[in-house]
Amino acid sequence: MKIAIIGMGLIGGSLGRAILKNTDNEVLGYDLDESVLLKADLLSAHTRALDMESDLPAVDMVILALCPRAAIASMRKLAPHLKDGAIVMDICGNKRIVVDEMASLEAKYPNLFFIGTHPMAGREFSGISHSSATLFEKAYVVLTPVSQDISKLSAVKKLFLAIGAQDVEICSAEKHDEMIAYTSQLAHIVSSSYVKNGHSNEHAGFSAGSFRDLTRVAKLNPDMWTELFLENRDNLVGDIDEIIKHLIEYRDAIASGDEEGLKVLLADGVRQKEAAENARKERLKD
Repeated sequence: MKIAIIGMGLIGGSLGRAILKNTDNEVLGYDLDESVLLKADLLSAHTRALDMESDLPAVDMVILALCPRAAIASMRKLAPHLKDGAIVMDICGNKRIVVDEMASLEAKYPNLFFIGTHPMAGREFSGISHSSATLFEKAYVVLTPVSQDISKLSAVKKLFLAIGAQDVEICSAEKHDEMIAYTSQLAHIVSSSYVKNGHSNEHAGFSAGSFRDLTRVAKLNPDMWTELFLENRDNLVGDIDEIIKHLIEYRDAIASGDEEGLKVLLADGVRQKEAAENARKERLKD
């Protein structure tokens, strides 16, 4: 296939590198920043730069490696120039806003195949300089299809499996955004909040894996994550309220010296963690 990747940052660059390493597809990269395309050359993240006028009508797949609003704007601009049968997919962290636009565009361009995707992989760094051809190895990929062409859906799944993904999960955009608020977005909020404690600058010599693990994703892209948080606020606010409730339970037990109550809270946390791990293991068996 001839694959165009729009946005050659961490994810777009990693996709390009992984596709070129593991498949015989051609990757045409596009980014507004010319220096990023030069890095893409050096890192073998694309075959060559995409020429919008001459290349776009011939591509088989367009991957929008952008934030949701930018992905929507790009879809609207690119769709009229794509050939019949071309696959259009995004890799955004929120799906409802993008899939809604895809559904509108499908009605206008019924010969294009639209699909939302979200590779569950990333790093605490941004930019193509931090991209990796192995970023998606053993990762899950969530697919939120708009069009119903099974052969095209299969092609997308095969591409992700070819670059190392462990498996794909197919669900609605609504389910995706509900789950990702908890598994990803809330974790970033908690990490960002935790590191603001005054002791964080004095942690050297007093910290090990717990501090490192809990603060890792505090090093985020503020523009991107602000957009993701606000677009998914109906789900995210409820999860924030839930964790505040539990923090208050722990705080009150500790403040009052309630030893037995604290043991119950901690034991319940252990049970919940074990239940989550067992559910994951059962899911892997399926």
